[in-house]
Amino acid sequence: MSEYPSLTTTMSVDLKKFRIRIYKTVIHQIGDPKYIQLLVNPDEMAVAIRSVEHELSGDQTHRVSERQLRADNSVEIYSRPFISKLCEVVSGLNVGYSYRLSGVVIPAEKTVVFSLKTLQIIES
Repeated sequence: MSEYPSLTTTMSVDLKKFRIRIYKTVIHQIGDPKYIQLLVNPDEMAVAIRSVEHELSGDQTHRVSERQLRADNSVEIYSRPFISKLCEVVSGLNVGYSYRLSGVVIPAEKTVVFSLKTLQIIES
């Protein structure tokens, strides 16, 4: 068992707008990174958000701006490749809907892991 506590959280994914919403508190819990990396693991049926300090060429890194951290309660990231990969991995997703995922923050690893088995449609 880890000596570091883990925290639960959620994020939303809007398939129509290719948008990912992450709570600002999660960004703070993974160390207020300058960049985050969006990862999809089809074998484990999981996605992850990982803190990185610089942009990595060829990888799915996204800048977290100070302006985003001051506005609202969440950070919005737009990523067509991430959403496309998600739709490849999880069959039956409806492009017209938004979904919520539950996950665990692992502060020691500056990572958040979301199980794709927790996907739920957000009713509007």
